[in-house]
Amino acid sequence: MTTRTPTPPAPPRGRRRPGGVAIASVVLGLAGALTGLVPSLHVLALCLAVLGAAAGLVALLRGRGPVRRTAAAGLVLSLAAAAVVVAVTAAARDDVVTDVVEDAPGDVAGELPADPAGGLAGGTRPSGSPEGVAVTGCGEPDASGAATAVVEVTNTAQQTRSLAVAVEWMDAADAQLGVGRAVARDLAPGESTTVRVEGTGVGGAVACRALEVVPA
Repeated sequence: MTTRTPTPPAPPRGRRRPGGVAIASVVLGLAGALTGLVPSLHVLALCLAVLGAAAGLVALLRGRGPVRRTAAAGLVLSLAAAAVVVAVTAAARDDVVTDVVEDAPGDVAGELPADPAGGLAGGTRPSGSPEGVAVTGCGEPDASGAATAVVEVTNTAQQTRSLAVAVEWMDAADAQLGVGRAVARDLAPGESTTVRVEGTGVGGAVACRALEVVPA
């Protein structure tokens, strides 16, 4: 008489093990943290962090023992990745310059006139102004301490490039009150354009001048 050995039932398909989900959470969290350091990949980093946190939470609820510890590590990594994205994005926003605005010189409300020698009325004369940049208008600060400067930027190089210009606002004692920045994009050799530079927290300023111009 032949005895048949019962075949064990096959594991259900389509069901992921908590251990694999926990490992995926760790990988996604680590990838999100590293990707979050690159400003241009913030959206991708945030997606990786969210997926990693979700996977870690699922594995933490379903797993046991070492799986739960791995899931907890993945969840912490994913949350840290999200924090990195937020921190780097906030830091990048502080350095974002204002967009280029094609504006005719002299159209800014409350503009202080410039004299023929390049000095601004009510302030000190610029000394050692950067080549290829000239302040054509310096608006008076409003009640909130914000002001606008109109700057003409010229590309003096032999190739097309974008230029970032910085403008500083000074008080009557020539002390710097604040700095604003703007970018003139894709200027051909010898081409000039006008940009508006926004300054905040410059209440009491009596003059402004170009501080620097560098390739952007």
